[in-house]
Amino acid sequence: MLIAPLIQSDCSKAALLHQQSFYKGWTEKDFKDFIDDPLIYGLKVTKDDVLTSIILWREVGNEAEILTLIVDPTYQKQGQATLLLKTLMTHLVHKNISQIFLEVAEDNEGAHYFYKNHSFQLLNKRPKYYKREGNNCIAALNLVKKLF
Repeated sequence: MLIAPLIQSDCSKAALLHQQSFYKGWTEKDFKDFIDDPLIYGLKVTKDDVLTSIILWREVGNEAEILTLIVDPTYQKQGQATLLLKTLMTHLVHKNISQIFLEVAEDNEGAHYFYKNHSFQLLNKRPKYYKREGNNCIAALNLVKKLF
């Protein structure tokens, strides 16, 4: 496994990965716009030259927000999400960023388990935030972790 910055040439593959993982996945243009934003950063994991996971986050002041963390289903349960999250947290601490936020869909049990195991705590809940099939909506849970 190799961890490296997410760059413009990764946007097409990142979009495919995001679209496979989420109901309304982001496009290649979305990823290019994120990477062009001076406050947004990304990391990727590749294995045998295949993009297997990504994390994208925003830094503002002494706070950061995870925008997305995705692991290709073929490579899940191999520690890639933990590798990306720990690498991110180390980076943020070195930049004196004291807390990290994220939103996760209320029905994403795997993500709930993952973030709970990494000491994220529930901050609040946004009702009817994520769209689902048939005009249904699901709440977003806002989580936070203090880094120091």
